[in-house]
Amino acid sequence: MEIINLTTSLILFLNVTLLSILIPGGPIENRNFDYLKDSPLIYYGFSILLLALTFISLIMCYFLLLGDIWSFKVSVVLGILYFLVYIFDLMKIFPKSPTPMSKTLMLIEIINMMLALLLIIFSMARMSI
Repeated sequence: MEIINLTTSLILFLNVTLLSILIPGGPIENRNFDYLKDSPLIYYGFSILLLALTFISLIMCYFLLLGDIWSFKVSVVLGILYFLVYIFDLMKIFPKSPTPMSKTLMLIEIINMMLALLLIIFSMARMSI
């Protein structure tokens, strides 16, 4: 069981690490989202969601290592949130940008989406043991 705890924690850590390198204006995310600033509720709401996802994920990495069942339940929710963030972006639902998505960004988002699915699978597998 300890290997599944470690693996699940590592998958979550990879998710949060890959999300953190996608900061707008960074080396990979080159799209322009200035239009979102015209709607502060949406702009700050989305930013708060991503920040909360990041901080909660980092904290959950520790609890997953401990093997607490509740942490795997939370990880399923985090996996779903990661998946939704990426699928909405890849499907051009939200956020939309006049600047096209780079191939590197698209590849990282697809990898993250697969990692989110792995996180859900491993968390659910651990809960069933």
